[in-house]
Amino acid sequence: MARKHFARYEAISSAVPVENAFEPVIAIKRRGTDDKARIHAISTGKHYHFASEADAIAEAALTKVMEVSDTGELIFEPNAL
Repeated sequence: MARKHFARYEAISSAVPVENAFEPVIAIKRRGTDDKARIHAISTGKHYHFASEADAIAEAALTKVMEVSDTGELIFEPNAL
């Protein structure tokens, strides 16, 4: 799990169970609020047998996130995905 801080949000990479596997995700939460975290699935087209594998993919994706928009959308580096 990796953590990254932005102007208005904090983001964490992780893995969530899906069927009999795991999917990489990035969760974001607006700083200073009681809002629920918003989950963004990282579309790789596949699921992973181990949570650690999915988390590694999510960590790599998080390094490519430049900012989070005011509406909570991830803004990636150009050509990042």
